[in-house]
This record gives sequence, structure tokens and C-alpha cells, in this order.
Amino acid sequence: MKRLLFLILALALPAFAQQQPAPAQPAPLQSAANATDAQKAVAVVNGETITVERLNRMYNNLNAQMRKQYDDNGGKGAFLENYIRKRLLIQEAIKSGFDKKPDVSAAIESSRESVLFERYVREVVAAPIVTEGDARGYYDSHPDDFATPEKVHVRHIVITETNSGPAMKTKAQALERIEKVATELREGAVASAKATSDLAVLAHLRSVRFAEAAKKYSEDGSAESGGDLGWIVKNQTDPAFEQAAWNMKPGTMSGIVQSKFGYHLILVEGREPAGTEPFDAVQSTIREYLLTQKAPDVMSSVTRLTNDLRSHSRISTFPENIK
Repeated sequence: MKRLLFLILALALPAFAQQQPAPAQPAPLQSAANATDAQKAVAVVNGETITVERLNRMYNNLNAQMRKQYDDNGGKGAFLENYIRKRLLIQEAIKSGFDKKPDVSAAIESSRESVLFERYVREVVAAPIVTEGDARGYYDSHPDDFATPEKVHVRHIVITETNSGPAMKTKAQALERIEKVATELREGAVASAKATSDLAVLAHLRSVRFAEAAKKYSEDGSAESGGDLGWIVKNQTDPAFEQAAWNMKPGTMSGIVQSKFGYHLILVEGREPAGTEPFDAVQSTIREYLLTQKAPDVMSSVTRLTNDLRSHSRISTFPENIK
């Protein structure tokens, strides 16, 4: 959404608690023969299995802004890589007994209560305050907020001129190196074409081979993810790079492209025309925005409910013990 200002309710959850808490103990590894699709492993981290179901649950539970960032930059694969790194630190913390420290244990319990309180208020108490019809009405009356530009999904390999350090090379040497990479990829494409005429298979092989080459040769931060730059829109990248990428058909590799960053090979994996985000994709985001507009109503409902619950509960307080 381009113009909405996403405010945070007074009851909003801290960022670290917006994901489903993962089990501290490793889950048993499912055998391929017995596992359902949801139970199949997407990763095993020091014996702890991360299943398809668990990954999907965490991914779907991301807030709308974070979800869109991942959707545009590697999707669930990128999220999984970040989550694996997070689990490694958590495993290390548990192994050292850090989670048993009194202040840490208290913070974990407080976080659990915050999640339960915040989600119950948003999903139950506030349900009649902002309905699906309200969200739909906002969506229909603000079409420009949900317009999406044309975009392309690209990978690249970049070799740069370097004037110092162990990887020092001249512009001519950088060009020579990218030419060798281009030749290697073209020879691989020719070999694939001789093995199969299936266009879908050829496109897949081209993408896999390009990603492997990016990991091996590329000299920027995207190398680790196979040169994946995610979905980009116009005016987001170097003009020379953009001109090449936006004039390529999906599934094709560019010639050598020179930009201010160095020499590139570009692979376009997909293209999406300009359009409108579907309502289902933005419904939760709209609801969050509308809730910020009706925060006083939400707080009033919380106050009425807690007053009613208090009047029908047995509560004893001991102020003399408060130090």
C-alpha cells in the first residue's frame, strides 16, 4: 500500500513476538514414507526438524509489511535461511542455560502473555468494531492504494574492478572474467538443448546453472542466494542494468552489461504486469489500519469487558505487601 500510514495500537505486540513461538525441543524427524506433505522437512538444524507446516505457519504469521518484503525478495526460501540462523542462536542460548536466567525466563513468560492478550483483543474483542465488510469497503474506495507496478524477477552475476586488496583486478581483467563466466553458461545451455527440447525444463536448468555460477563467481551480497535480486520495479536499479533487464524475455540471459557497479550477466526469471493487489492479500493490512483509526473504540471495549469480568470474578488484593 502506497499511502497508508501504518500506526501501531497501544496494545501492539513487540516486533520480536510477532511470529509464532517455535518449540524449544527438536521435533522428531519424519520418515519420507510416512510423512504427509505438511509434515515433510524443509530443514533439519542440529537434529531439530522444521516442517513444511511449521514454515508455512510462521510465514503466514508475518506482519503484512514484512511478508511483502520477503515475497519480493526470495520468498519462503529467504525467510527459511534467516530463520535457520535465528534457531542456531536460540539453540546456543538454550544449550548454555541462558533461557533459565530469572530475568530471561520472566521476559519469555511476559512475551507469551502479551501475545495471547494482543491477539485476543484484535481477533475477538475488536471483531465487531472492524469487520470484513469495513475492510472491503475501504479496499473498493481506495483503488490507488493497492496499485502494483510492473516488475521483473532477476538474478545477476557481477564482476567488479578492484583497486586494492587480495582480489585486486583491472577493468580489463574484470571484463575477461565475466566473459569466461558467460561462455561457461552458454556452453551449458547448448548442452542442455541437446539433451531436451522441453522449454520449461530448459528454463529451469538455465536458472539452476545461473544460480550456481552466481554463488561461485559473483562479487556482491546476492551471491549467497544465487544472485537473486528478487522482484524489482523501474527506477530501482542502475539505468544500464534496468534497460537490459526490462528488455529481456523471462527465461533468457543477457549479454555482458556494464554499469557503475561493474560487469553483469542478468537472468530474468519472471515478469508481472502492472495490476492491483487482491483483497485477500491486503485484507489483514487494511484491518490493522482501520483498527488504528478506531483505537479509542477498541480500548473502550477492552475496558468494558475487563470491568465486567472483574465484577464476576473472585479477586483478592494485598496492597500492604507491595514494597
